[in-house]
Amino acid sequence: MAYVKIYLKPRPTSLIHGHSNYLPFKQDYYCEYGPFFADYGAVPSDATQVYTLQSPGLSTALSVLYNVLIPSLDVEVPDPNKSDLSAWLSLRELANVKVTLAFDSRIESENHIVQLSQGDRAPAPPPRKTRAPVFSPEWYEIVFSTMDRGDVELHDVSRDTELELFIWVYIHKTIDEYAEIWRNFRREMRKLTDPVAPARLPSGHVDSPGLLIYLGRKALTAVAAFSSSFIADASVNDTAPPLLPSSSTESSTTYSTSSFDTDDLTPDRQFEPLRRRKRMILSEPSNQ
Repeated sequence: MAYVKIYLKPRPTSLIHGHSNYLPFKQDYYCEYGPFFADYGAVPSDATQVYTLQSPGLSTALSVLYNVLIPSLDVEVPDPNKSDLSAWLSLRELANVKVTLAFDSRIESENHIVQLSQGDRAPAPPPRKTRAPVFSPEWYEIVFSTMDRGDVELHDVSRDTELELFIWVYIHKTIDEYAEIWRNFRREMRKLTDPVAPARLPSGHVDSPGLLIYLGRKALTAVAAFSSSFIADASVNDTAPPLLPSSSTESSTTYSTSSFDTDDLTPDRQFEPLRRRKRMILSEPSNQ
């Protein structure tokens, strides 16, 4: 059996629970206190809380994250402004490969998040082509609400499950961070190689969005409001209790849908102009 050793920094006393024996499932503060892994970099000296999990799937996923995904995604993104027109299709295919690599790993992390949080009540995973909140709202209600539950207490009976969930959420968020620039690059190359109305060079920025984009965004505001109310009304299981008590009572369906493989096909992406491509400056992975 594969074991995963986890290091965490001590958390401050929770205002909700009155102690520090909890995991911060919070969108804004996630990863501030870990997890860290000795197999994939130096562990901070103040990460003194150590846990060991027995999980072959998690061990494999971490290996893929640090040995395959991050090295593949954390490289310089090509600039089509400096490339011949004949190379654009190859650049678009490169972007597709990078996004697909990240998307496949995100699907795996989502599947584990739902299965661990719901147990026997877990719904069947949606098909790959419907992996976005607009197509599978009930599925993503589970994913996002699990990822942003607030301060979740660690109890002996469910400690390993919560720790494993914590790491799967960490994997999910790390993939999104490294893949974001490649999703933007893919969208840029699709616009440049559009056979009907290709974008013009210089690519990657616009000075003025223009009237069409303004009207499009106004329309999308109304669409987003309707979509949010639909997702909020879509109940996974009104009678099913949560995995553990949580300090967060708000749904986290506000996560951006831009992180999904289908992002280039959604209306908001059609109206959004090409902005200057900006390489995201990431510090080294959180365990280094």
